[in-house]
Parts: sequence; structure tokens; C-alpha cells
Amino acid sequence: MSQWSRLIVLLFCLAALPAIAQAQSPIQLGPHTKITQKAAIKAGVYKIEDDGAGAVQVSGHDFTIDFAHVALQGPGKSVGTGLHITDAKNVTIRGLKVSGYLWGVVIERSSGVKLEGCVTSHNADLPPGTVIDESGKEPEDTHGGGILIRDSKNCTVHGCISQYQWDGIDVVRSDGNVISDGDFSYCGNWGLHLWNSSRNTFRHNRAVWCTTGEGKLFQALTGWQTYDSQAVGIDHNSNENTIEGNDLRFGGDAIFIRANEGPITPGTVVPPRNGSHRNILRGNDCSFSPNNAIEVDLVDDTIIENNNCSNSNYGLWLGYSRRCIVRGNICVNDSSHAVEIENGQDDLFENNVFGFDTPRPKGQLVFLRQNGRDKTRSGGYTFRGNVFYGAGTGLELKATQATLTGNTVVPLSAPTQLITHADAASTFEEKTTQQAVPDSAPRPLYRLPSPSRKTIRPGSMVTLKVPGVKPKTAPPVVEIAGIPVWVTSIEADAVTFWMPADFWDRPGPDKAEIRVLRSGLTSEALVLPIAWPTAMPRIDGLSPNPAKIGDILSITGDHLTAGQVLLNGQPADISIANGDLIEAKLPGGILVPTRYNVIWEKGVGADRVHTWPMTLTVTIPQEQLPHLIAAEFSPKTLKVGELLKVTMTVRNNLPAPAPLTMKPAPPFTYDEKQASYEMGLEEVPGKLHLRVSTDFEVGGHNPGSWPWLFGFDRPTLAPGETTTVVGYVRVQTPGVHEFRIGLVAGGFRFIDDNAYRTKITVLP
Repeated sequence: MSQWSRLIVLLFCLAALPAIAQAQSPIQLGPHTKITQKAAIKAGVYKIEDDGAGAVQVSGHDFTIDFAHVALQGPGKSVGTGLHITDAKNVTIRGLKVSGYLWGVVIERSSGVKLEGCVTSHNADLPPGTVIDESGKEPEDTHGGGILIRDSKNCTVHGCISQYQWDGIDVVRSDGNVISDGDFSYCGNWGLHLWNSSRNTFRHNRAVWCTTGEGKLFQALTGWQTYDSQAVGIDHNSNENTIEGNDLRFGGDAIFIRANEGPITPGTVVPPRNGSHRNILRGNDCSFSPNNAIEVDLVDDTIIENNNCSNSNYGLWLGYSRRCIVRGNICVNDSSHAVEIENGQDDLFENNVFGFDTPRPKGQLVFLRQNGRDKTRSGGYTFRGNVFYGAGTGLELKATQATLTGNTVVPLSAPTQLITHADAASTFEEKTTQQAVPDSAPRPLYRLPSPSRKTIRPGSMVTLKVPGVKPKTAPPVVEIAGIPVWVTSIEADAVTFWMPADFWDRPGPDKAEIRVLRSGLTSEALVLPIAWPTAMPRIDGLSPNPAKIGDILSITGDHLTAGQVLLNGQPADISIANGDLIEAKLPGGILVPTRYNVIWEKGVGADRVHTWPMTLTVTIPQEQLPHLIAAEFSPKTLKVGELLKVTMTVRNNLPAPAPLTMKPAPPFTYDEKQASYEMGLEEVPGKLHLRVSTDFEVGGHNPGSWPWLFGFDRPTLAPGETTTVVGYVRVQTPGVHEFRIGLVAGGFRFIDDNAYRTKITVLP
């Protein structure tokens, strides 16, 4: 190389130095920032609005962006996207915090993108009780949340937190993605939603309290109704996904696979259009769902194994399921049935445990039936190696066929070979049913060897030596304080279980009392201290519980200073806050027996710390409720166009004033075809109102829609006081019709339902 050539090369390098230095300097974010290469971002909080393409935009391939100590904050109006990744390949995003947008992060038309250690909480949400399209025909990705992966493949979301919004993470038309070791809890709709997305993996994540109200309400304003919220929802042609090793407790459902789009062949039910088949649900804690721990409807070849499906309404609901393999699950203390299936076919149940700790002589654990609505066959079930205990009937059949082999039953009284109750249209074959000691006899106790670990640490796996336990058999039931826990593995004479990071829906004690049930034998209690994290706020006492109207609530625990107590999301009136003792008043205006979720919290948004939700019950004897004490419709015969008068008298039997709805004020007149909810006259949660309905369809309103709402002439009704409301309906439909009245606690339930039924004749 000549001297001039060397000089030219040197000058070129020197000229390039500022550009290289600039490229390596941290980037200051601003509106419309676009990043297409490796970059570090200057630390700080960036309040940036999105005008459509994303507040910050990323595209390109094969680079990493470090967002350590960086936060993106949107306007909090459920609009825009914080970080929008499009047409990217093998791009890694680390450490970003984003909140206040419609979607925190959107990955679109990309492959191999990695999100690591990001926090995408407190984005768009909808009010508790919002009902969206439940057909599954649409992806429902327009309502917002933390992370949206759309039209992408082979992406990774690892160690991310995405909480307190409508959805934690949505995966739409995207295959082969892996979501692991994250937390998608306290979402009002879904923790994870898969739509037209296959071969994805959701593993070792936490998605607790994914239900309407996000854990602040007691499940929902109406108790069991959670408006189809789920920790994991799988819809519309989403096949061969793996949901494994996740904590999914307290979801509206823990896992729901559905096919609600109708059948492929008209006049049939299965197979459905766009069914989600061959999914694997393995080793998850699905307990404490107010509906179904796992629901699998109208789909084929689902593998359901080693899940904890206890303390729910139904452990497993598998309507029209076909060829499912249900193996090694624990379904204990479910309110209705451990398993219920209508019109299912050829499902295998192997090595499961179905039980009630409190015996139910008239109860059934498993109910398999042909529902009579269509001709879909119910049957071809195989039950082998399962354990049934605590029920008068282990298995009930209705127009169904089943084969039972090698199951174990713990009868309630004298030993019996028959664990099946079947109607005349059912057939079953029972072989080698084993007998254990009756529940009515004292169960033999056995001693658990002293464990090597002397304390139990929340959020960890715990291994116990359990004599007689064998792999590849029905699992033992490990209970802490009477609650079945998630058994994660079984070896010869040893069992490993998961100790939750919280203490379910009750105060956290200092010690755990552990018992192990296997084949009708119960161990002696093993008591281990619980090593709660040092600075973790914790309620360890909540009394009285149950409470009654007028009680003062006493709350004790650790690290409960300078915060507030929420009862169903509303701040309680605190009378004493002395260190770790708090005394609070129950809310006024309690109308019916009520349950609250009690939470202590401090801070807001990303800085919020709180205890886990726990249940407080307020009891009211039936005779102390407000009631209709008189009502009358008049006249009993009238002509089309005339006014039907309804007179209703209510007495407040509560020991406290009852709040009353005042709209519409009496006397109010409805035209028969009008409905209160179409006139802007909605019920007010926590206040009494009156309803009138009839037995025929009126103006397109169903007979059970209770279209006519009537208010009172005062805001409250004193204890022992009565009041009378008069209202009118201008009748238009000739015939003989039955009218009826209801007294309603708004947002909760009917107190008096279908009362004062009266036949009214309407002449032309």
C-alpha cells in the first residue's frame, strides 16, 4: 500500500469515529423513536404518546436493546402501543417497563424476538363484569393489556411481569412461541389467551386471580359469575399447545378450551368449526376456581395430567370432549362434582384422585351423562386405577357406557363392590374394584418421617418421605390446613409438592400443618414453621370471620403500616392503625349475606405492594333480610291500553338502614314494550330496588328479563320501617298472563324472587 493509500484509509477511519461513538452512546427516547440496531437507552421515565405506529418502534434483525432503568408511560387512556416491534428477526428486548397504553408491547410479523425481564403492567382495562364476545370467532385483541404477539413465530417471553389490566398476554395467529417464568396475575379477563395459535408453550408462570375484578372483588359482584374470565383461554383452531407447571389459582376458570362457533356439519354438535385439539395441560395448580378448574368443551385428544383441580365448583368439566386422556389429577373438595361430562366420548381416566374430605352420603364425585338435547353418543369411557373417597356414589351414569378396572373406593359404610349408580339406559363393566377402610371408621394413621428441611418456604418445592407411595399410581393427596396442594412429582416413598407463595384466600399462619392421604390412609399431622419473606406484608389474623353487620374488623399481621385496607376494592373506614394492628368498620348498607376480598395495600401503580386477597364472610339470618311483606296487582281484568297498577310494600328487617334506589321515582308508568335497561334506568349496586316481570315475551324482551324496575321515594329505609311503592304498566297484549314481583339487592341477587304471582286477564 502506498503512503497516499495509507493516509486515505487513516482519514476515513478518523471520519468514521464520531459516528461509531454516537452509535454506542445511550439513546434519548422521544416521539416516533425508531430503533433498527443494537442500542442502549438512556435511563429515565419517558412520557410518550403513540399516534398510531407505536411510541417507540423497533424493526430489523440480530441485535439486542437494553432498556435497563427505562420506563415508558402512556397517557393512561387505553390508547396506543408503548413498544411496537414489527418485521423483526432475532431481536432481544431486555428490562423495559411500560404502562399506560392500550398495549404495553406488541410483537407483529416477527420471528425469534425475545422479551426478557420486562414489566408490562397497568395498561388498558375494562370495568369489572364487562362481557365481550364469547363465541371465539374473533381474536378479541382490541381491548388491550400487557403483551400482544400477533402474526409471529418462535418468539420468547421470559421472566416478564404483566399484571393489573384486561389481558396479561395474547397470542394471535402465532406459532411456536415460548412464554416462561413470568407473572400474568390479577388481570380482569385473561392471563394468557391463544387464538388461532398452535405449538406454543406456557411454562412455569404465575397467573393467579385472573377474574373479573382482578382479585379486588370477591370473585365477581354476583358471586360465582366471572364473565368467562380465565387464567388461560384457548380459542379458535389453537392446537398442540403445552400449558405446563403454572400457578393458575383463583381464575374465573383456570384453563378453558372452547369451540363455540357451531358444528362443521349442520344438525350435529361435534366436530365443531375451528376446534382447538391435541393440547397438553400438565402439572398446573388450577385450584380455587369459582367455576371450573379445567373446562374442555367440544374438542378432541386433550391430555390433562398431574393437575391440582381442587376446591373449585367443578374440578373438570369436559362437555362433548372426545378421546381425552385424564391422568394423575387431584380433584378434591369441588363443590358440585370432581368431574362432569355431557355427551363425551371415549375418554380415559387413569390414576386420578376424586374425593370429598367432608363425607357426602348423597353426593356423586363423577357424573357422566347424555344430556338429551341431541343424539351425540355418551360413552366409551374407561376408568382404571383411580381413587374415590368421601361420597356415597363414586361414579354416576345417565345413558352412558363405561368400563371400570382396578379402581379403589373408600366407602362411607360397609364395604361394597358397587361404586357406580347407573340408570336403565346405561351399561358398565366393573372389574377388580379394591376396597379401603370405610370413611365412617377411624382412618389408620401413619407417621411421616422427619424431613431434612425444618421450615417450609412459600413459593418453593417441598419433598417429603411418605411410606408406601409409588410412582405411576394415583397420587397421594398432600393437604396443608386441609387444602390439597399441587403434587409435582412422585418417587418411591417420596412426594414433592408446591407450597404456594401465599396462603390461598385466608390469613397466613406461622406454621403449616401437613397431612398426606393415600388409598384411604391418613398420616398424622406434620407441623413445620413457615419462613415468610422478611419484608413481605402479611395478614395473619382476620376476625371476626364470619362477621355480622355492625362488627369491627380486627386485622393483625406483619409490615402493615402506612397503608389502607380494601374491602371489595373500596377503602375501609379505619378506626385504629397501631403498628401491625388495624381495626376497620364494615361498610354501611350491607343488604344480604356478603363476601369480601380483603386486601391491605400501600402505594400505587408499579410501586404498589399488597397482601394477597382473602375472604371475609358477613352473615345475615334470612329473617333479618329486607323483604316484600305485601303486594297486589289491580285490576285483575282490564283492556288493552289500560294501566295495570302494582302496589308493593317492603320492610327493612336489618339492624341498620337499607340504602334504596330512587330512580325511577314512584309512581312510575311503563309502556308494556319498554324496558328499564333500555331507558337508562340501571340497578345501583348495594341498593334495594323492585322488579316486575311477566310470563310472555314483551317487545322482544324474554319472559325472564324482568324489564320493569321501580325505585323508592326516599334514600334509605330505617331498621323496622316499611314503605309502599306504587307503579304502573300500560298493557298491550291480550290474553291471560301471569305477573310477578321481585325485591333485588342491586349488584348481588334477588332477595324475594318470583313473588306474588298473579293471573291478569287483558281483553282486546
